Amino acid sequence: MRILLLLSIVAMLCGCAGQGSRYEEPLPRATYQKVNVASYAGAAGDGATARGTRYQSGAISSSAADWSRWPAGTLFRILATGEIYEVDDFTDDVVGTNTILLYKPASATMPGAGPRFVTIEIVRWGSPHDSAEILRQQKSSTSKKILVELLQRYPEKR
Repeated sequence: MRILLLLSIVAMLCGCAGQGSRYEEPLPRATYQKVNVASYAGAAGDGATARGTRYQSGAISSSAADWSRWPAGTLFRILATGEIYEVDDFTDDVVGTNTILLYKPASATMPGAGPRFVTIEIVRWGSPHDSAEILRQQKSSTSKKILVELLQRYPEKR
């Protein structure tokens, strides 16, 4: 079910499924950022995120992002709504882009669920090191793409 939901987001974000992948220069690491967001829906408690946690909706909700831009565990607030999200998942749909997908349970009404630009406030940056460790355990080509860029942006100390 998660894959079907994310595939619909891909078509929505790209405008056309056949256009291929796009790359956007990463935003500077700052407390306030203007990012593209889109909502994705699912049944509450559906599956596990890439961090191995259940999808959350509530005081702190789940989100999917390119971990080389927003490492796992990054906590942010959408200024216009006050909603707080934590980056706990990734998907091929957001790799190489300044887009964050916001999890909403299927029962939630989602006005303006399409892609839009919003200003977010980073409450806490996630750990690039912890993100790299999780990505190394993954087998997907998506996780490998994110890991390569993550290690370029945050080289590990030897």
